[in-house]
Amino acid sequence: MRIKFQLPSLSILLLLAFSVGLLNPSSVPAQANEKEKAEKELERRQELERKTLRLLDEIVAGSWGLKLPENRAFVLTTAADLLWTHDEKRARNLFWEALNNIAPPISQSGDDAKTKSSNTKDLTPKGDNAQRLKDYYAMFATRQEFLTRAARRDPHLALDMLRATRLPPAPPQAVNANYRLPDESELEQAIADEVAARDPKRALQIAREGLTKLSFGLLNTLFRLNQQSPETASEFAGDLIDKLQTANVNTDMVPCVLSVELLRFARPRQDVQAENAALLGPAPLRLNDDQKRELVEILTSAAVSVSASENLLLRLPEVMPEIEQFAPDRAAKIKTKLAETKRTLTNEQKDWNLYSSLAEKGTPEELIRAAAKTSNDVRHEMYLAAVMNAIVKGKADALREFIKSNVEDESQRSSLNDLLDEQQVGWAVSQGKTEELQKLLPSIRLKEKRAEALAELAILLEKKGEHAKAIELLDDAQALVKVDFASKTQSDALMAVMLACSLIDPARAFAAIEPIIDRANDSIAKLLLLDKVIKSGMVKRGEIILQEPGMPIDFAVFRYGPGIIALAKADFNRTMAMADRMERNELRIMARLLIVQALLHKTENAVKNKEP
Repeated sequence: MRIKFQLPSLSILLLLAFSVGLLNPSSVPAQANEKEKAEKELERRQELERKTLRLLDEIVAGSWGLKLPENRAFVLTTAADLLWTHDEKRARNLFWEALNNIAPPISQSGDDAKTKSSNTKDLTPKGDNAQRLKDYYAMFATRQEFLTRAARRDPHLALDMLRATRLPPAPPQAVNANYRLPDESELEQAIADEVAARDPKRALQIAREGLTKLSFGLLNTLFRLNQQSPETASEFAGDLIDKLQTANVNTDMVPCVLSVELLRFARPRQDVQAENAALLGPAPLRLNDDQKRELVEILTSAAVSVSASENLLLRLPEVMPEIEQFAPDRAAKIKTKLAETKRTLTNEQKDWNLYSSLAEKGTPEELIRAAAKTSNDVRHEMYLAAVMNAIVKGKADALREFIKSNVEDESQRSSLNDLLDEQQVGWAVSQGKTEELQKLLPSIRLKEKRAEALAELAILLEKKGEHAKAIELLDDAQALVKVDFASKTQSDALMAVMLACSLIDPARAFAAIEPIIDRANDSIAKLLLLDKVIKSGMVKRGEIILQEPGMPIDFAVFRYGPGIIALAKADFNRTMAMADRMERNELRIMARLLIVQALLHKTENAVKNKEP
């Protein structure tokens, strides 16, 4: 189906289409030379950028009308990040404005008790311990996301911000010997992680400053450093081992885990399964035998002591090869202790130990057989490990036959087949295997998942120039979905189909999305009314919380950004009108922000990669 435009829309399209836009070179008059085409291309791109930046200004101005400080901070942070390459000075100011909305400053005297802030009441509410602990985690996650984003632009700025503010105090009851809350040191390591990709030496400096307190975040920094500079990573590993010498791996899980992971990270890749090697990094950490021996000494000395903790003993099987190599005289005694410990494990601990063993060395069939005897949580992880193992090794069809013949429980059989369908589709999409996707379609049991697969296949075919076939698949996909905001599977399928429509047939996408927004407005109004009676946690002071910690806007842009860009290039004004169709002010701002984020990130990435 060809897309038809009225003259006004056509003029907008001529102005906005650029790079991978809807126009192809044949639409340019034959007599135009390459210079003229390049000038028109640049003009179109610059005009779209000007419109997008004006829209960003409107979003920043509108953010001050939001009630919740965390919503203002979210909008200002995203705006600062987007504005950085266009107006760095203003972007820095916006970052500081955002920080002022999420964290109280440290007082000049250093006396936190005297610190005054309009947000302190929200950050450290009085009440039961569970609520205070929840608030602590929420603030940590918010600060971590904020500082990580700032660090990508300027690590010095992020460090200044970290040191100028503080986390709310944690409930004393939350601190115990077996667990430690994340704290400022881990935020400092998160900043070092972002620096590692660009400046390993600077990242090493920040990481060393953070060695005053051991944290799990040190491992992330080490992995990042090893990817960019193995020599720098090895240097930092030496510092870390020196620090571990004075730590107690029996009473503190952090040094225990760090010691085990350092040994695993240093294994030659031929000694590690392919899936685990991918997690540990592209190349082993460079540790010499003396350093490995020191780590084994730290672990085994604690393990053979009378006070050896269960947590430590449960981790030792992961490094038994190193123990046998560097402390053979202790290996037998440790194995005896491990056998005694296994007899005292709870059923849940035994299940997880079985999972760890089979996930690394077992076959998909062994994992599925073992899963039948485990708890629900462990069973799901075993199923996922079995499915991914089979797919990666090209044995998905064999596993499907095994499930059919050997899994008697109908609900478990259906769950396994659905999981296999979902992961196979994802794998085929990631590999661009259209023929494999087409073969999978008839076997997909859930129609929502079939709709998602059809949408993904349509996008792949459109990229290959098979427009007519892509349109046909879109028709099939749309027939399988309905608007049901109460169902996650329906909503996921609907979003997948709308993304495909946006990329393949923007006119169809506009026509489909606009009434969906109207229905969403009605559903949201009902949910907000219900929230007054049954608190959902999604609303605070009468305003929807825009961003949950751990779910950055970058993910939404990565997933749906190409569709937003396609719509904006087809008709910028109509795309804006769709965003403004949202009745709630905070949701209008969020929708506008997604548009700007998609367009400006596309522009910035194109400049970095020297693309049109």
